[in-house]
Amino acid sequence: MVETSDIVATALHQERRAVRSALAAGLLVTMCTVGLTGTSAWLIVRAAQRPNVLSLTVPMGLVQLFALAKAGGRYLERTQTHRAALSAMGRIRARVAEFLEPLLPAGLGPHSSRLVDNVVGDVERVQDLLTAVAGPLVTSIAAGLGSVVVLGFMSPWTGAILLAAIALDALALPWLALHLGAPSSLEIDDVHAEMTELFDQATQSGDEFIMVGAARQLRRSLSDLEDRGDVAQNRRGAAVGFVSTATILVNGVATVSVAMVSIAAVRSGHLAPALLAVPALTTVAVAELVSGFVGSAVSVSRDRAAIDRLQSLSTRPRPVHEPDVTVALSNDEHSLTMEGVAYSYDATAVLEDLSFELRPGDAVVIEGPSGGGKTTLARLIAKFLESTQGRIHLGDVDYTLLTSDSVRTRVGLVDDAPHVFAASLARNLRVAAPEASDEQLVRALCDVGLTTLLAGLENGLDSPMGGESAGLSGGEQRRLGVARELLTGRPIAIFDEPTEGLDDEAAHHLLVTLRKHYRAGILVIVSHQDSERLEGARVWHLRGGRIMTDDADAGLSGVVSAGPSVNAVMLSCP
Repeated sequence: MVETSDIVATALHQERRAVRSALAAGLLVTMCTVGLTGTSAWLIVRAAQRPNVLSLTVPMGLVQLFALAKAGGRYLERTQTHRAALSAMGRIRARVAEFLEPLLPAGLGPHSSRLVDNVVGDVERVQDLLTAVAGPLVTSIAAGLGSVVVLGFMSPWTGAILLAAIALDALALPWLALHLGAPSSLEIDDVHAEMTELFDQATQSGDEFIMVGAARQLRRSLSDLEDRGDVAQNRRGAAVGFVSTATILVNGVATVSVAMVSIAAVRSGHLAPALLAVPALTTVAVAELVSGFVGSAVSVSRDRAAIDRLQSLSTRPRPVHEPDVTVALSNDEHSLTMEGVAYSYDATAVLEDLSFELRPGDAVVIEGPSGGGKTTLARLIAKFLESTQGRIHLGDVDYTLLTSDSVRTRVGLVDDAPHVFAASLARNLRVAAPEASDEQLVRALCDVGLTTLLAGLENGLDSPMGGESAGLSGGEQRRLGVARELLTGRPIAIFDEPTEGLDDEAAHHLLVTLRKHYRAGILVIVSHQDSERLEGARVWHLRGGRIMTDDADAGLSGVVSAGPSVNAVMLSCP
């Protein structure tokens, strides 16, 4: 498994030319800044001595050169730094998406909204760390060490003082800032994550909060989070203020000390009078460059935590292991078989010893209490999860020899809350079938009972979906998901609560449509609704992780075979 630190290093290595260009441009800027300050200091002191004007020509030219080079270098630094960072972050985002993709359909647990929000923010923090802290800090320290060498030739003591100031500004004070600011920075992150989760709960279940009289509690929780955030922000501000004050004190002491040493060196004849101001002003310039990142160090703990979270994501066990050697499916392999399948979350057994066979023409309704394993079973069939015991076969081919994509060319899963994209109705449908014609889209909408919705849209299939202006009810959202699946033409389909939120007539219409569409395929419905409304379907009761059937001749551990329906109700869509 590739760790996140390796991902960052690999991305930077792949963009090494841009990274080198950015560092070179940044070093040019910092060196020009220091050179401009030092040359200007020498020129001012030397001019006060009223020398021959021609003797100042070269220094004046150097001042202009440094100024122009600094401006050009600044432009190159900005463009190259952002080019390197954005290119590297594109690669990092792609790798993080690869880690996240298989985790989403398998479920991320009760705090999935927090995890996804953290991932998005964490990637942005890594980018800020590269562009605003790491690169400029490296170039500033490099320029500072070069200045130490130059001042050391003028006066060893001035070089030593500047080196000590750099060590304090670049190492000691950032460490102090990190130590003082880490708790408040992490608290701010926690508050942000909890607030995101609270908003997610309110968005999904706001009506329930109101109905049970918990709206006041919701507002109180939000107020408490805001208070915690304010306290953390104040503590963080106090830490930044304290360390910034200490930085100013260190830089002031260093500048005064260098000035006093320079004066003593001039008096003793070890330093030319024209160079009197050069060490002090150079110290000011270098200290300003290096100490500019002390405030940012308070947030480094958040950046480090972001990298740790991304690393945790990258090392999270994959819910499905893709085979190194695969087997191609033939066109006639549409049966589905489970043999002694079990699944456990950590040490908790969810499914135990499931054995059954489904053949083309079978229709099954799986019912059971919430948390009883129905959704887990559906995810196993769609290969979003991998069984901890037993075998699953598609036709004669073991799932372990099939990639997830290969399984899902035959098996479709529609969950109980299909996503509605902020796009037109047509584009929402063509997510499943990009080449589908308008006639096919209209037919699919008609089949699932959304003709009234379509007729009420001003722009028909081109009408925008998502948002308040063209939102869908829960039942319409589910039927849109069903319509997508019908467009795919996959022979095996699992629908999770497809009739939830529908009246009896609409539910009957949808179930008849599904039974008709999959009369030659395999239809599995996970539902709390009255199973008798799906004619010809077998009913499986999932209890204690095991399947109980309505068959008198089928035991709990026996093979359950649901025969094809001969009483499917046919429905003609106008």
